[in-house]
Amino acid sequence: MKKNLFFILSVFIIFVQCSKDDDVSEEVEIRNLRDQVSVDQDMLETFLKTHSYNYEDFSNSNRDIDVVFDSIINNSSKISLFDQASIKTIDVMDSDSIITSHNLYYIIAREGINESPSIVDSVFVAYEGLLTDNYVFDNRVFPVWIDLANTLQGFRESVSELKSGNFSENSNGTISYTSFGIGLFFMPSGIAYFNNAQADIPEYSPLIFKVKLMTHVDTDHDSDGILSFFEDIDGNGNPFGDNTDGDQLWNMYDSDDDGDGVLTINELDKNNDSIIDDTDNDGIPDYLDPDN
Repeated sequence: MKKNLFFILSVFIIFVQCSKDDDVSEEVEIRNLRDQVSVDQDMLETFLKTHSYNYEDFSNSNRDIDVVFDSIINNSSKISLFDQASIKTIDVMDSDSIITSHNLYYIIAREGINESPSIVDSVFVAYEGLLTDNYVFDNRVFPVWIDLANTLQGFRESVSELKSGNFSENSNGTISYTSFGIGLFFMPSGIAYFNNAQADIPEYSPLIFKVKLMTHVDTDHDSDGILSFFEDIDGNGNPFGDNTDGDQLWNMYDSDDDGDGVLTINELDKNNDSIIDDTDNDGIPDYLDPDN
């Protein structure tokens, strides 16, 4: 069943694990995205430069270890988060079609041993979310399944930097995970909630996440035979907004990508030769070509 566009666009900016505070009645000051990113970066870098974490505990260990932050204001023996962090640049377009680059700071405490999910896959994660004052606004000790396509941009870009681990079934039927990826992620509000206050998250709040990626599943949201990540028609590494037939559904949610009345799954490989069909050899596969 095709998804309603309003629903898709709504969940696109909402992280499924946090609920909106319906009691917030104060009018929110609308700030410029380009100005706010500088404010957020200063807040994040202040936290990064004044804190460290228990990185020694992750050396040559495949156990389940929690990340613990430590203040280093009066302790110069610890390496700061800032000196350990890598930066992933994420471009965000505002309402005036102006692109502003945001720095997602991240530290991979343990990479994991298998594969990384794409930004639209389903992941089984445990996590903790904090503000820069160390206030914990969400904590999932036991892993939960999350569809990254329906989360914050900063969160899906973060989790895709990790790799999953191994799992085994115990005698009592429970599952144990080992060697899974563990990461620390620090995101400006422009790739989080920006001016949308949540129950325990004020507007314009940079967010911090500690994430454990147990496993993931490659996801085909519209069950059309094409994994959602590969419905990235313009090749920019992001399938959001790609819409071949110009209807109200992005290809990753559209079971008939070219709008010709034939389901994509029935146009992929009609002769069963394991090659995507291009009947007229025009370089456009049949499932994206309304003329075939």
